[in-house]
Amino acid sequence: MLKYHEKERKRAVTSLISKKKTTIRSFLQRYNKRIAGLLFLILFCGTVFTFILPNIDLDFMAFSDVKPQKLDRISEYTFRKIIGYGYEEKIYIKDTAEIRSRLEADSMIFGEISFEVKFIPYELEVAFKESSPLFTLMSQRSDTVPIIYSDKGKIYPYSTNAADLPVVDANNLDDISLATNFLMDIKKNDAMLYSRVSQLIPRISERQITVFFNDVDFKTVFSLEEDYWKTAFRYYRQLTRNMRNLDINSIAVLDLRFKNLAFTREKDGGL
Repeated sequence: MLKYHEKERKRAVTSLISKKKTTIRSFLQRYNKRIAGLLFLILFCGTVFTFILPNIDLDFMAFSDVKPQKLDRISEYTFRKIIGYGYEEKIYIKDTAEIRSRLEADSMIFGEISFEVKFIPYELEVAFKESSPLFTLMSQRSDTVPIIYSDKGKIYPYSTNAADLPVVDANNLDDISLATNFLMDIKKNDAMLYSRVSQLIPRISERQITVFFNDVDFKTVFSLEEDYWKTAFRYYRQLTRNMRNLDINSIAVLDLRFKNLAFTREKDGGL
């Protein structure tokens, strides 16, 4: 009886294998041309990328198109003006160094610039970050148009709502550069705190940065040491969080210029 069941099991397995082979043979006979074509295409592409493309002198192959990625305020026409190549001009690999230098020098381009070459079709994609408004420069006259500076420390060429930006009282270009670095650092490390900056007075000559936040009545003084700013922002958060309302209302100045120390000057003149 056991031998009979063993024979039946082997017969069933043999029948199943035979059916699978028949199905596969039928599939190959039906689609053999497509499979052969697909294998040929894979082999051809592998040959092109392995042996042909590495030996092509790309310096003398013009890109079919040059595309900037994720433009917001800058139009593609403006992008072409920045890089110095019109739509009708050919661009080659050797031109990318010049394009990079022109982009880095422009006031509207911020951050790292990267290139990506696509072979099919043969295109050049340029990725970068557009500058954004960072602060408005305090005007000496009430009837003048506010001057907006970007996160690159240059005049922002597009219109924006100056009321949403901190106001910087600067005496010279060095103070403007200091304000840019400070506000970029606070924006990077504590964006919410940056949004509360009402006025900034950078003074290299006085070795301090005075900041007015719109949610407190006192002014805060920071040092010029960039490596300490992140820590000072954290101290400011901790100190203002722990102060009672009565203490906050009595403070005139919060001095954070000294590492690991904080001084307060009260409105009546006492420390």
